[in-house]
Amino acid sequence: MTITRANVETILTRRAGNLMSALGLAVTYAGSNADLNDPIGYALRKLGYAVASITAVADADLAGLAVADIDALLDLAEYRLLESVVGNWNLADITVLARSEKLGALRPDKRLEQLAAKLAEYGVGAGTLQTGMISLDFAEHVETNE
Repeated sequence: MTITRANVETILTRRAGNLMSALGLAVTYAGSNADLNDPIGYALRKLGYAVASITAVADADLAGLAVADIDALLDLAEYRLLESVVGNWNLADITVLARSEKLGALRPDKRLEQLAAKLAEYGVGAGTLQTGMISLDFAEHVETNE
């Protein structure tokens, strides 16, 4: 089974498309969404794969991905995408007469915590993942091949 860049973009936009839209990020999935280069490239690198260009991840970069790494890639890419969303979140709560929008409450901090726990189960990467003000250290769960 070969996974394509468009496949990854489709899943990421389904998982986080509303948040991406709120920040004005592209919510396209034709295989060329520039806003998803960093999350996809990050995920590949964390799994030990190389990318030809960190600003233009291509189908060829995903071609060697092992089937066993697909779920980890998707969760790592989502994690990185949500990190970027949190880092760029500048939406505030708005109240106009009787209408109120709690845009500040949309930050995906809880989802980041859930993903960090899932990534620990995969044993992906070593070190600490940061989610807002909470530090999730999963280095103790990572086995080394020494």
